[in-house]
Amino acid sequence: MEELYINESNERVQIIEKMLTYKISLENSHGDLVEELNKHYNQINKSSTDDLNGFIDVEHVSYENPYEAYLITQIKIVEFLPHVIAEYIHKLNVGEDIDQVLELFELDVFHVKRDIYSDLSEWEILLDHITEERISEIICNPKGHGDLILKEIIWIKKYEEKLLKKGT
Repeated sequence: MEELYINESNERVQIIEKMLTYKISLENSHGDLVEELNKHYNQINKSSTDDLNGFIDVEHVSYENPYEAYLITQIKIVEFLPHVIAEYIHKLNVGEDIDQVLELFELDVFHVKRDIYSDLSEWEILLDHITEERISEIICNPKGHGDLILKEIIWIKKYEEKLLKKGT
């Protein structure tokens, strides 16, 4: 059996490539998400706009419309996360410690997601009424936009617990 060996340089390059691919993917999805939300608004007789400022903010989106909430949260993620990713790609490029960079990157992703999903308190309350079995299903095999939102909120809550255990 051949032993797999990845030196730090190769590992760094692989991480940078994955982060860059993710960043580009996020940036490329922005137009499609905005278009999809615009079509949704047209279908429910709300005014159409190409300017994101004209869309309803997350704080006004309830659990009654998971499709709209999902699209808006994804648009916000696409707006904020690429800048975070670029910052950490730069840190890796200048030779900062890989483990430390990845740990801080995960923390910053948590902050971005927590800020975006913080206005969806109804969804957090909904989680309190879901069985552990259903939560496991949502994590492993989300079905629909509501499950995708819940999966993100579950990740946020688990990360918060992890931070509390660390004492951060």
